[in-house]
Amino acid sequence: MVQNKTEIVKNYISTEIKEGRIREGHRLPSCRKIGELLSINKITVNKAYSELEKEHKVYSIPRGGFYLIKSEECIKEIEKTVDFRTVKPDNRLVPYREFTHVMNKAIDMYQSSLFGYETTGGLSSLRDTLKSRFETEGIYTETEMIMITNGAQQAIALVLQTLFRNIKSKLLVEAPTYNLVIKLATYLGIDMVEIVRSIDGFDYKEMETIFKSGEIKAFYIMPRHQNPTGYTLSEKDKKRIVELACKYNVVIIEDDYLADLGSGKGCLPIHYYDTNKETVYIRSFSKTFMPGIRIGAAVIPKFMLKEFVSLKNISDLNTSSISQAALDLFIKSGMYDKHIKKVRKIYEAKLRKAAEIFKTVRKEGFYWNVPEHGIFIWIQLPEYIEAVEIEKELQKYGILVKNGAEFFLDKGVEVNKNCIRLCIAGVPEGDMNALATLVFY
Repeated sequence: MVQNKTEIVKNYISTEIKEGRIREGHRLPSCRKIGELLSINKITVNKAYSELEKEHKVYSIPRGGFYLIKSEECIKEIEKTVDFRTVKPDNRLVPYREFTHVMNKAIDMYQSSLFGYETTGGLSSLRDTLKSRFETEGIYTETEMIMITNGAQQAIALVLQTLFRNIKSKLLVEAPTYNLVIKLATYLGIDMVEIVRSIDGFDYKEMETIFKSGEIKAFYIMPRHQNPTGYTLSEKDKKRIVELACKYNVVIIEDDYLADLGSGKGCLPIHYYDTNKETVYIRSFSKTFMPGIRIGAAVIPKFMLKEFVSLKNISDLNTSSISQAALDLFIKSGMYDKHIKKVRKIYEAKLRKAAEIFKTVRKEGFYWNVPEHGIFIWIQLPEYIEAVEIEKELQKYGILVKNGAEFFLDKGVEVNKNCIRLCIAGVPEGDMNALATLVFY
């Protein structure tokens, strides 16, 4: 069978990859060079490269050529495993080309100013952009209150250090909660108290009792798309939490890192309901966009702003100016909203598929939460199925899941910790059928 010239080019590149002459991240030979080597018109070569890009094997940089994303052997290896543990987005959802464009444009626009030190709080134009964006979402603040950080992780760490420096108060956390916060607080020597988070919210009588003790300085909470459960609080619950926090002088640390993935109609952040504006609001641009960019934002109340800025300055002087400028242009151009809309649509389709699979479960004591938005699915297992054992068994089939026990304090509240967290972010929609193995285990 005679191959067309486009296939000849693609097969040649495939051979070069297999034999290690083109490696991950390396630039492919120019269209002119391949055209001369194979006696094929360079326009045809460019067409072949474009097809490889559509197949997600390479990506292009305007006026910079084509680059290999993963070698074919790496891709085959990845396809053997379905990873429900990672929170990293599927590579095919990362906007390489678009972001490369704004990165180059940012360098052209700002030139040498980007290679010096920016103010500790962040690039002024990005902070102004975020102020306007936040206002459309019910977060009203001043530009100087917005701090740009190296991801939400740094924001959380700096907030904990600011609030708990030289005091012996305690941190209230949800049970379960984001495991990194448990590790951070433990490392910083902060005592923690748990309160159970269910799909229906909290026991508010218990919350008031905990606050009334006077031991709690702050409450770390993820009101929507919670990690690990995927739960989202109602507006009534958010108002109740603000009411209690204000009454007992407890600082709310609101981690809203997945806000861009959408929620029900009329869903607002806790920050909106806090008229005293003493809630810390934290946002991330990594999990829904580009993990490596490491850009987060925090709205810091005035009473702790000076201390926060001082700690950040000691920590890293300032967050990468180039990344900030590129993100600023990406948002202003409308590309960010376009990208988020695409991601949201894909995630929601995967969640619908998961919900259909879980509807077939007929096991007593097997409970699950598959939300309409977000990236997490939470499963409570019956007593006769140990989470640690099912984690090991599924791994034999190439299915990776996360044991839910690590999202609780070692010596916390008495609650069912025999759970599993699934994250759909990095799993292609076609691989969601792997959930059937878990359902019928």
